Amino acid sequence: MGCCRCSTSCKKWTTFGVAAAFIIFGLFFSIFWAMIVKKILNYELGLSSTETNAFGMWKETPIPIYLSFYFFNWTNAEEYQRNSSIKPSFVELGPYTYHEHHVRDNITINDNSTISFYNRRTWTFVPDKSVGKLTDQITTFNPVVASIASLVKDKNYIVLIGVDFFLEEYKINLTVTKTVEEFTFEGYEDDLLNLVQKLNITGLNIPFKKFGWFVDRNDSAPYDGMWNMDNGANSINTLGLVRNWNYQSHVPYYEGTCGDVEGTQGELWYPPHDQKSVKIFSNDLCSSIELDWNGDYTLHGMKGHKFVGNDKTFDNGTKYPQMGCFKGKGVTHQLSGVRNVSLCKYGAPAFVSFPHFYEADPAFLADVDGLEPNKEKHEMFLALEPETGLPLSVRAQIQLNLKMEKVKHIKILENVKSTVMPMFWFSQQADLTSDLADSVKNVLLLSPIGAYTGYGLLGIGVLITIIGLVITYRKGWHDSENELLLNSNT
Repeated sequence: MGCCRCSTSCKKWTTFGVAAAFIIFGLFFSIFWAMIVKKILNYELGLSSTETNAFGMWKETPIPIYLSFYFFNWTNAEEYQRNSSIKPSFVELGPYTYHEHHVRDNITINDNSTISFYNRRTWTFVPDKSVGKLTDQITTFNPVVASIASLVKDKNYIVLIGVDFFLEEYKINLTVTKTVEEFTFEGYEDDLLNLVQKLNITGLNIPFKKFGWFVDRNDSAPYDGMWNMDNGANSINTLGLVRNWNYQSHVPYYEGTCGDVEGTQGELWYPPHDQKSVKIFSNDLCSSIELDWNGDYTLHGMKGHKFVGNDKTFDNGTKYPQMGCFKGKGVTHQLSGVRNVSLCKYGAPAFVSFPHFYEADPAFLADVDGLEPNKEKHEMFLALEPETGLPLSVRAQIQLNLKMEKVKHIKILENVKSTVMPMFWFSQQADLTSDLADSVKNVLLLSPIGAYTGYGLLGIGVLITIIGLVITYRKGWHDSENELLLNSNT
């Protein structure tokens, strides 16, 4: 009896069957593998469940973040008060660097594909990364005087005289000298602030017992506000987009689209792919910042897209008409390069810019001495891996300024020149670690490995098919049993 494995037909079926199997598996891997990997990856990148890989990393950020402060020490303040025709002169002190830790609290995954949460941030001073101590003394334009003056400058004569009386009575100066620690997180008592709040003659409503740029903020969950953003359940392309901040989709501080709550929070991103720009909504600015694509960026062997701040970011309509609504309500003209955040800062005449007025109108720089804008040091940028949206590197760099302006009947401000005074700037730095980069690179390899495997299987299947066809064409198939009989007869 003949054996099936030795028959000619069996050999043909086996050969072409194996070829078909290779081709089928090859086509499967080539066509569907990337889709399967992408679907799994999109799920794991999202926050639709507490079980995703991204959720744990988002809830408590594993990437080391540092916040560095650079203060502008006003060196000729006494001379300026005697002769306001001279320029204010500044010397930059710092960096004073803190480690910044992020944890999300009060997390709720909603049915409408969003997630709500508080963002609790904790800062710890890092002496090894700092130049100077927290006890260093800094002299600046007095923020309390600036705030009160801005609020009363258009009041009637009686109010102005009353404010001037209290300034003299409490010996309040145009400047204030405090430590770095007091200016940042600890804060300091201010008699004038307490008095004005009690009398309620200016409308000043600062909900803090002390003054400090970051007072009551360290380890506070509600300080940054309640966030609501897309969790990626419906589409990975909307992951991280902020839908509401403090239960609002539009803030009252800016008119038109400038008041829209849009962009991401800055840490969780949708895959940018070929995006020409990205937006970040900043609770500190009560508005969005747009960064434009500026080439590629590489870190730990991972390629990303680099987005930078430029002259458009803090324009007020001077260069880019669509940015005109950032001037602020009631403001008809504002030079490019600073954003009015006064309404966001309890009425204080606060303006933000890039450090050292980088990319701002030259007039700001001309009014002061000691500032030197530098692209390498002061450019704000963000680099994102295009397939996952993972931040490779972040340099969020913003300068806070207060406007000093002449106010009649208030003696310490009667003769000053209207000047945007630099107070300090900060740099928030974060870089993807090499370990996390290696893990991400391995994940990104899954798709091409599957595709190449598919191409390989497909190639083997086609090759076997060609060999089988050649053998068939040459009638090279032989029945093993017949060959054995022929050989024995011979």
